[in-house]
Amino acid sequence: METKKSEKAVNLSVDAIMAERFSGEKYPGATPRSEEYKAGCRAVLEYRINGVKTGLPWPPGTAQADAWFAGADEAHRIWRNLAEAS
Repeated sequence: METKKSEKAVNLSVDAIMAERFSGEKYPGATPRSEEYKAGCRAVLEYRINGVKTGLPWPPGTAQADAWFAGADEAHRIWRNLAEAS
């Protein structure tokens, strides 16, 4: 299945999206996120924007894997919001 990319989302970089989301500037007071959470978010954005697939780097059932999946879920929400805004 090919990923449908919105024009607006394609013009954004993974680094720019990650910096905006996790810098604390746009979301002051947001809950800090773990590196595992951020890795899951980055993995999905890398796939959506650049077509790069990343596997789960932790064993399933671990707290790290759970955090990774939660970050991946957030990235899917970010992507949908970008697509709707374009």
